[in-house]
Amino acid sequence: MARSMGERQRWAWLAAGTSAVAATSLCGISWIWVLLGVGTTAVLSLWWDRTIRPAGLAPMLPHTFGVLGRIWAAVCAVFAVAALAWCANLAVRAFPLTRGGVVLGWTLLALAAWGCRKGPAACAACAGVLSLFLMILYGVVGGFALPDLRGEYLVPTGTWDQALLACGLSLLPAGVFFLPCRRRRPGGCWPWTLLIPLGAAALAAVTAGILSPELAAIPPTPLYLAAQSVSLFGVMEHIEPLLSAAMTMGIFCLMASLTCAAQALADQLRPWKWSGALACLAAAAVMGPVGRLPLELVALGAAVFFGLTPLLCALRRS
Repeated sequence: MARSMGERQRWAWLAAGTSAVAATSLCGISWIWVLLGVGTTAVLSLWWDRTIRPAGLAPMLPHTFGVLGRIWAAVCAVFAVAALAWCANLAVRAFPLTRGGVVLGWTLLALAAWGCRKGPAACAACAGVLSLFLMILYGVVGGFALPDLRGEYLVPTGTWDQALLACGLSLLPAGVFFLPCRRRRPGGCWPWTLLIPLGAAALAAVTAGILSPELAAIPPTPLYLAAQSVSLFGVMEHIEPLLSAAMTMGIFCLMASLTCAAQALADQLRPWKWSGALACLAAAAVMGPVGRLPLELVALGAAVFFGLTPLLCALRRS
């Protein structure tokens, strides 16, 4: 885990992981609350980026809080495993019409374990490349969807607590801040704080604009259903494979960040090169029960372990 990633790579990794959360879990929420929730996370990430040491958040815990920091690192590692198992179940949402979602989840866990063995720098470099493909794929999906959008469906609905849900879930990719990263260049990150929430809100807006807010709140993967409804010049366009490919790429980036975070946190107790792989094995074992957890509980866990932790360290360092 000694090799560090570049700052732009970390933000690209963060964006790729957020795209998976937005496409699979946030498209049933009104776009205004997605924008507010994910925007809050993006602003917090910009602050953490400026205050967390280049070595990463994981070694800061014992350095800042001593024995309590090591205990908290262990607790955060356990949550990272649970979050990894939950994210592995998102593969089912990427291919909702097939029965191979569980197998795909296991495959992504194996790839995440392999990526962790290569190190966070390698994973970040991969995420940097995949983020470019994600922009293109989601851009194509959004471009095809534009003619089918209905303005009356884009009127904001829902309640403010949906912003809290969006904020909590969008903290899942914040595991990248536990990892080492080279010192940033001043002014180089603020565009990401705009791109990440705007992209997530755009996916929610496209979903509601095609299906209606009521229908968007019902299916487990409303964005996929919206993609099935897209037509161009009165002819149905089959863009679902593009969407499934984009979701799978984003889910892998998200799972790789959680695996590397689990490795870095476990290293604070006792360095062992196979901690990340063991985390993936444990996640595979609990995929079933963890996959049935409500979104609210997952969002709360992410807020406590991946939101409160960097917040406390940043305040202590300020």
